[in-house]
Amino acid sequence: MSDFTIYSDDVGKVRRLMLAYQASVKADYIVLCHRDGSIIAEVGSLGIDATPLAVLSTASFDSAKQVGLMLGGETFQSVSYSGENRSIYISPVDEALLLVQVFPGSKLPNRIDDFNRLLVEKLVDAVPAFTQNTSKLR
Repeated sequence: MSDFTIYSDDVGKVRRLMLAYQASVKADYIVLCHRDGSIIAEVGSLGIDATPLAVLSTASFDSAKQVGLMLGGETFQSVSYSGENRSIYISPVDEALLLVQVFPGSKLPNRIDDFNRLLVEKLVDAVPAFTQNTSKLR
C-alpha cells in the first residue's frame, strides 16, 4: 500500500466530478486508484471487492506500456477490453494515478477518449496535487 494521502474536501470534489461523468457516459463503475492498487475514489458498484480490479488494471496498463516500448517507444494512452457483458477502459491521470471505467455491454461509448481526457483535465484542475511528482498528497 502507498502512503498516499488526500484531503477529504478534495475527495468530495473528485467524487462529484466522477458522479457527473459516470452519468454522462453511462458507466457501471469508475475507480480512481494509485498505481499500487490503492483506491482513492470510486462511484457506482460492481458487487465485488474493487481492490483486485484496481491492482490488475494497474498491471495491465503497465504491461501495455512495456509492449509499447518493445514496439519502438510507442506510448499507449489507454488500454481497453471488451467482453460479452462488460467493457473496461483504463487510462492514466498522471504517472501515479489511473482511472478504471467499467461499462455495460460489449462496446465502449463513442468518443470515450475525448470524454476521458475532459474528466482527467477536470480532476487535475480540482486537485492540482494529482500531477505533483510525489507519492504523498496532503
